[in-house]
Amino acid sequence: MSVSDNLDAVELTGIRRFFEAASRFPDAINLGIGEPDLDPPSELIEAAARHMREGRNKYGPIAGVRELREELASRRSTASSSIGPENVFVTVGGENALFASMASVLRRDDEVVVISPAFPSYAAITRIFGARPVFLRTGQERGFVPSEAELRSLVTRRTRAFVVNSPSNPTGAVYGREEMGAVVRVAEEAGAYVISDEVYEPFVYDGEFFSAANLIDDYPRIIVVQSFSKSLSITGWRLGYMIAPADLTERIQKFLLYSHACPPTFVQHAVLDVLRSGVYAEYVRRARELYRKRRDLVVELMREEGLELSVPKGAFYAFPRLPGKADDERFCVRLLEEKRVVAVPGSSYGPGGEGHIRVSFAASEEKLVEGIRRIGQMLRELGQT
Repeated sequence: MSVSDNLDAVELTGIRRFFEAASRFPDAINLGIGEPDLDPPSELIEAAARHMREGRNKYGPIAGVRELREELASRRSTASSSIGPENVFVTVGGENALFASMASVLRRDDEVVVISPAFPSYAAITRIFGARPVFLRTGQERGFVPSEAELRSLVTRRTRAFVVNSPSNPTGAVYGREEMGAVVRVAEEAGAYVISDEVYEPFVYDGEFFSAANLIDDYPRIIVVQSFSKSLSITGWRLGYMIAPADLTERIQKFLLYSHACPPTFVQHAVLDVLRSGVYAEYVRRARELYRKRRDLVVELMREEGLELSVPKGAFYAFPRLPGKADDERFCVRLLEEKRVVAVPGSSYGPGGEGHIRVSFAASEEKLVEGIRRIGQMLRELGQT
């Protein structure tokens, strides 16, 4: 099948369809949207305006502004001596980095192990490139983190890549040294790549976050995907980056050239300014503490309403399981229509998500308190508490 045929076979995500339906209810409490409710740092906005005034509005290098790539490589130097500016590619958001990763790795009929519940793009991009996603279904009982045996059980001669997301959207799972090491060990046995989506790295509340970048010196077939969308609250600015092994850099360069030519120039310079000034670190610290406070509130409120959940260790989502054998999509539709609350059906995130809902705590405490109260009310009316 051609790429166009593959596109015909890929549907819009359940998330997108649901948000389009939600647009009919502008008064609803939105606990579904996956983006920060915070404003970007004022220093970042001022820097962007200054760089536009100073003329940084033209095409830039395909792989990104050299100074920014040097800064990002330097920040990763403690993780791996193998990471230099030539391994860093600045992209148009994290999604672009995911596309470039898979475009550079996948061949027709390859298999990609996707640890599920998972961000829907992983499976969709795999299919667009003519490969096949193989879902590893995790459970709430293990905190949505697979065992090494489970990972190994899915390996075949066609296994080409493993996709891991830590901290996880939608579950909030965080991979420590042992968990990430298990993924890399199994990938190495299979001769496969590891694509590690780490865009929620700044938001870890419990346990140890361990980047796959720390294992690159031992196993070079690792790609790390990052983004400034969440960490700087600039989802609409579209700036991310990726770290890739030397054997893929020429392919990635070609893909980026023909997909978008270059990332936005003035945005790169503005982000570089806040990275160097210390504004980034302080902004992230304050945001993390705010989300931690909200996380604790959400867990308490949900348990009071009779919802069962694994405490999210990172990101800004709670992923509770509905009581009984509830239809999560039907529940979310009724929640929206009858209670004016937006939550995302867990089945939108693939196998293992059925019977769950995703609630974002990147929302005000007032909205969280009222929204979760209405969720509990909906459960009681449906006799599901």
